[in-house]
Amino acid sequence: MGKSAKRLVFLLLILTLIGSSFDQSAWAQEERRSLVKEAWAWVEKGELRIQASLQKSVDEIEVTVKQDDEELTYSFLEGTRFSVAIKPSDSRPLTIEWRTAEEEEPVIRWKIPVPESVRISTDGIELKEVSWDRGTDKKEDRLELTSSEVTEQAEELEVPALSQQQAKVERWAKDFYREYSNDKKPREAAMRSRPATFELEPNDTVGKADWLFDAKDAFGKIGKSGDVDMWKIKATRNGTMNISLRDIPRDQDYNLYVFSGDNQELRSSEQAGQADEAIDGITLEQGEWYYIKVQGSGGSYHKDFYYRLRADFVSEQGEAKLDEYEPNNSLAEAHTLTTDYDTTLQANLHSLTDIDFYQFGITLASTVRLDLKELPEGMDVDLYLLDQAGKVLSKSEKPKNANEQIVFQANPGTYIVKVAASQRSGFAPNTYKLDVAINTIPVIVIPGIGGSRLEVEESGKISEIWLGLGDSLIGINDPRHRRLLSLEPIRPNSVDVQPREDGISIFPERADEGFRAIEYLSYSPLDPIRDTTEQYYSMVKQLEKMGYKKFRSLFAMPYDWRYSSTKNAVALKQKIDLALQRSGASQVQLVAHSMGGLLVRETLLTNVSYQSKVNRIIYMGTPFLGAPRAYQAIQYGYNFSIPWMDEGTGKIISEYAPAVYELLPSKKYFQTVGFLKKDKNEPYSYDEFLQDKAIRLSYAPLVKQAGKLHEKWDAKTINVPQYSIVGQGEPTLLGYFFDHYHQAWTPYYDKGMGDGTVPYLSASYAQKDIKKKYYVTGEHAKLPSIPQVIHQVTQLLQGIEDTQPGLRKSASKQQKYLTYILSRDDGSFPEVNVIKSGKSMTLNQKKKEVWDDLSIEYHGNLVVLHIKDGEDLEFEQTNRTKAGGAQLQIQRFSSEDPEQEQETGKWYRLGQRGLMEATDLRQ
Repeated sequence: MGKSAKRLVFLLLILTLIGSSFDQSAWAQEERRSLVKEAWAWVEKGELRIQASLQKSVDEIEVTVKQDDEELTYSFLEGTRFSVAIKPSDSRPLTIEWRTAEEEEPVIRWKIPVPESVRISTDGIELKEVSWDRGTDKKEDRLELTSSEVTEQAEELEVPALSQQQAKVERWAKDFYREYSNDKKPREAAMRSRPATFELEPNDTVGKADWLFDAKDAFGKIGKSGDVDMWKIKATRNGTMNISLRDIPRDQDYNLYVFSGDNQELRSSEQAGQADEAIDGITLEQGEWYYIKVQGSGGSYHKDFYYRLRADFVSEQGEAKLDEYEPNNSLAEAHTLTTDYDTTLQANLHSLTDIDFYQFGITLASTVRLDLKELPEGMDVDLYLLDQAGKVLSKSEKPKNANEQIVFQANPGTYIVKVAASQRSGFAPNTYKLDVAINTIPVIVIPGIGGSRLEVEESGKISEIWLGLGDSLIGINDPRHRRLLSLEPIRPNSVDVQPREDGISIFPERADEGFRAIEYLSYSPLDPIRDTTEQYYSMVKQLEKMGYKKFRSLFAMPYDWRYSSTKNAVALKQKIDLALQRSGASQVQLVAHSMGGLLVRETLLTNVSYQSKVNRIIYMGTPFLGAPRAYQAIQYGYNFSIPWMDEGTGKIISEYAPAVYELLPSKKYFQTVGFLKKDKNEPYSYDEFLQDKAIRLSYAPLVKQAGKLHEKWDAKTINVPQYSIVGQGEPTLLGYFFDHYHQAWTPYYDKGMGDGTVPYLSASYAQKDIKKKYYVTGEHAKLPSIPQVIHQVTQLLQGIEDTQPGLRKSASKQQKYLTYILSRDDGSFPEVNVIKSGKSMTLNQKKKEVWDDLSIEYHGNLVVLHIKDGEDLEFEQTNRTKAGGAQLQIQRFSSEDPEQEQETGKWYRLGQRGLMEATDLRQ
């Protein structure tokens, strides 16, 4: 690049740093950058030092250093400045980011080259806090910190890499030709002392040949059609000589020839096109002269660009011989390594143009680490990872004989390792060491609310408490669950809660490192009961069948789901760190059901540095915007999708459980559709939800805390590939409206668009960080155990994003449903006999029955029946209600009815004469 072009680039950099853009995003970036008062960078004692002072004090500063795939983060507490010392892992440029606790995006991002005086760390990036240096203004060797955005613009203006190399060669050439001219051929001794030699025309005959020396670059130009350049070199010892011709100008074709001292052609290289030319293994006799000719093929020439010629002597004693893996000089000849296993091999490059290829396979998504070591002085060998087609996926090109390393997150497939001398390399006898390490990226499975079995330690004894099968089957008389699982604020108006019962400790079941806590919620000897509570059992078995190993590459994440995600995020971070430690991988994959997805978002949005530790996230039925079921749980009680659990028990557990409040519909949910309505058409606003006595929840501190968390979860993005599986086909509670005719709060449902627990609106909500969504017919609690969902999850874990059989690319708009809403006109409980397929059940506040083809919801003294197979029900009064006089009111909703009746439902009364349609109730 010429001086004028460089000045233009530098001017653009300065203007970008001090100027402001007229678009809003650039203005926001500039506003964040304005927080930086001053910043300095310099080298001290082999370390790169960076310190910055801020315009104002901030609560927390998080500094992140990145170098290609590596990154390291350090956090500082409250202050107005920071100072760090860095040792990079190689000589490539560094990216420095820092952010405050309030900011998702970095306050500023700098890029800085690594000076040669900086010591390279052999153990990855090293970052530490150091004392503030007051003498920065006096330092004469300060480095320039440039914003990455500016650098990216500058890179667009820069000329290609070859042109940059040519510009460097041009500078060397000016120095050379300033001292020597065409009529003043230099002597051999003078040329040996120079770092590189250049041609001096005329040099088209043996008698006028220019000097070439062992292990030293020489440069020349084929300046016109028919031009020939001759070079001469004297053998200083017996052995062999390798010769290479590189940096051939684009679209040109140069050839290479070697002659003996008596003008006999020994070898030639006539590769087609711009390909490098190489001649290896020319036998040398000490003291003899050899001549090399460079000539354009078919009239090729370029008057402006230099080619690079090099000769390397290899002594007889140290000649690099073919290793046991040869021939492996092409993709087709790549030596095959063992699939899925670590490998260490020793091989060599027997010439500068030798390239070694190795092929290996992996069957599970894995962290692949490639280490190239033990390179001799004088050689610069680079390392590449390619896909099966030869596309470069990652590379390591450190200077000189520095060790090379690649860390790559790879999906299952076949990969190629390429080892090759760099354009800068000389040649020396060598044996390199190549380590190939393959560590399966571990999978962590995370349940939702109520999805972890809990144990209690009471009076020194440990027993199950959720679900304690014997206790929960008691139903309405379930004192143990209510007593031990209920919470209370530690003090009035606090969001911190504690067990109401003194002297107890509750924790996730620990057996099988947590897997027993999440595979089933009940281990009843009765198969139907156990199968009803399956969570992750089938998915875990399938993952094991694929090759994942419990406690090494497969981990369970049970947690006390009553508490806030802010508290459980600590446990998830610890689980991620444990999985990385045991697996040896550098990332994990997260599979989360329901509220587990919100836990993931809280963990990664609050701890931004952990995003780089996650390879991908798969959500199943996650209520991104919350769900009205949480409101039901707090106001009326909810059974957490456990059919025999009493709703009253759920209400007591939910009363002060922060997690339940965090599942309430968020402000964005209200702004989109609302969920509480003054009548069928007018929704309450979010502010009214917080303030109106008719609908607000009694414990405001937890409501407000949950709202603040959702503002973060709903608006911010995570820099990790994410996928969402959305359940459909179940009538799902959308909220409540006040029925003025009946003077009652009445639940209303969708037309089967949701999964029975999470509305479609919430489960399908997606920021730009959700890469793809999938839709499946399935009930919320069953999503992790549905075979088609398991198959989709396992495919995604392998990097296969195609929609699998049984799932859909888009939401289904047509669903079948049949729902009855039962109430009594005097507001009492609607006790009634329900008859289906010849079976009879009595709805009773003190007794509970469970049918597979029918689900029952209780909303105070209002009962909702969802008929899963679409078969109509029959109703008859009980002996007790016949004597009471109050009439049963039934509202029936069916996908088989005309569209208008699907909205309003059909109203019936059940009296002494049976079921009668009641048009007067349709108000």
